[in-house]
Order: sequence, then structure tokens, then C-alpha cells
Amino acid sequence: MINIASKQIIPAVIRYTRELAETVTAIRGTGIDEAEVQADLLQECSLLLKQTRDALRELIRTDDEAAAMAEGASQAGYYYRAVVPAMRALRDPVDRLEKIVDKTFWPLPSYGDLIFEV
Repeated sequence: MINIASKQIIPAVIRYTRELAETVTAIRGTGIDEAEVQADLLQECSLLLKQTRDALRELIRTDDEAAAMAEGASQAGYYYRAVVPAMRALRDPVDRLEKIVDKTFWPLPSYGDLIFEV
């Protein structure tokens, strides 16, 4: 999950937000001020990207702590109490991003792809 988020999802969202920013700039450059939808989408993606990064950092921290523990019941309990919730916290903004990032940018099959196209 750490590798997928850091090496695939975050870079894809950065590319998408760059595309949105360029679109907003291009529209406004024509003298048309109405790029509200694109600007709102850019803002939402940027906020979710920050939440993703923050959740990823927390997951890395908890995973490192778990890996440093002696194997056994206490380590397993820590994974259950700390690492799994950190994984859920990362999944929340990523799931929301999946719904709004253009399919051509998204690096993984979406739930819709898995249900209807496989």
C-alpha cells in the first residue's frame, strides 16, 4: 500500500492537478473568467492530495514502528491497533480521488473497471 500510494497514486494525481491548473490558466488567458468548475476540481484534488500525503506519512511511521518490534503477539496487536487504522486513513482520500481523477491519469483499475470491464 505504501509503494502504490507513493509511486503510483500521488504522482498520477500530481499530473492530473497540473493538467487542471494548465486548463484554468488557459481558459482565463482567453479572457473568459469562468473556469470555476475546473478551479474547484483543482482545489478539491489538491486538498485530497495533501490528505493522502499526510496519511501516507502516518502509515509509514506506524509501519516502521511495527517492523522494529519483536515478532509475536505484541507486534500483531500493534498492526491491528495502529497499522490497519492508518491504512484505512490512507484509503479514504485515495478512494475519493479515484472518483474524480480522470481515468486516463488513474494508474490502477477502478472499481467500475473491475466490475464491468473484466
